[in-house]
Order: sequence, then C-alpha cells, then structure tokens
Amino acid sequence: MQRLESVNPELAQGRTKELFDAVQQAFGVIPNTAKVMANSPAVLDSFLAFSTAMSEARIGAKLHNQVKLNTSETNSCDYCTSILSAVAPTAGLSADDILAGRTGDSEDRRIKAALAFANDVLEHRGKVSDEQIAAVKAAGFDDGEIVEIVTSVVLGCFTNFLNNVADTELDIPQAEPVEAGSCATGACSTH
Repeated sequence: MQRLESVNPELAQGRTKELFDAVQQAFGVIPNTAKVMANSPAVLDSFLAFSTAMSEARIGAKLHNQVKLNTSETNSCDYCTSILSAVAPTAGLSADDILAGRTGDSEDRRIKAALAFANDVLEHRGKVSDEQIAAVKAAGFDDGEIVEIVTSVVLGCFTNFLNNVADTELDIPQAEPVEAGSCATGACSTH
C-alpha cells in the first residue's frame, strides 16, 4: 500500500495544476510518481526542470536513461525500473540497451565504462578514485560528460529514494526481474 498520498490532478489548483498540465503535455499521462511529488509543488517543479535540462545532456538520452536504469536496479526501486523500462524505447533504447542499463554490462566498451563509473559513483557516494576517473576518461568521456553521468546518477537516486519511501503504486506494467530478462537474451547476468 502506498505510504504517501498522491495529489489528485482533478482537484489540483494554482501552481500544482500548472505543473500537472506540463506533465500531461510532456508525457501524455500523469504518472503516480508525479502525483506523489506534487505534495510539494517545489519538488515537482524542480524535478521537471532538472529532467528537462538533462534532455540536453551531451551523453545523450540513451546513456542518461541507462545510467538511471542502473541506479534504479542498484537502489531496488521497482517503480523507477518499471517506468524507465516502459519509456526506454522513446529514448532510443532497444531491449538489449535496457538490459545493459539494468545490469551495468554492455557489449559497447564506451557504454560499459560509463555504467561502471556510474556504479562506482553510487557505490562510493561520489568518492571515486583517481583510477576510476582515469578509466572513464580513457573510454572517451570528457569532464562535462563525467559531470552529466554523475548528474544522471543523482537524478536517478532522487526518484528512487522518493518512490521507495512512498512505496509508489505502479501505474505501468512491472518490469520483469533482471535475471528473467537477461536469461531470455542468453546473457543470464545479474547486477
């Protein structure tokens, strides 16, 4: 059972209504996570601004979403893993790309390095080693892109933590466990 209230979009007024209208226009629906965030219009507004700004990230929507998927798996956020998996094709992710994000493993050397670095950032709470920074730079990421990878982790953590606290009710199909998805493609790897 969801532990924090969802704001009903039909009863919203003022700034909250404006924010819901923006969510509806951007996504075609108002997901339950936005309804939870709307308990504080400042939080929903900040999330929308943060997400919109990150749509311009040089790492691209695909890697940004893979990093958030990896973060969601690490933080055991079923809501975020499910919604990110459901909308991933709109960010250009294939089933293999989604699995790579969820497991942190990719056939693409550059993506694999970015996901490993993102995992290091999360695991070490940002206190990564010089070697970990050197490894992601050796894969071709510059300082700006490294900042964007860290930011993708942070944005993922924000939604993961909020949805885990709220136990946000799924309003999209639940993502299959990663073991089932990875075994279906023959990879059988886990995060």
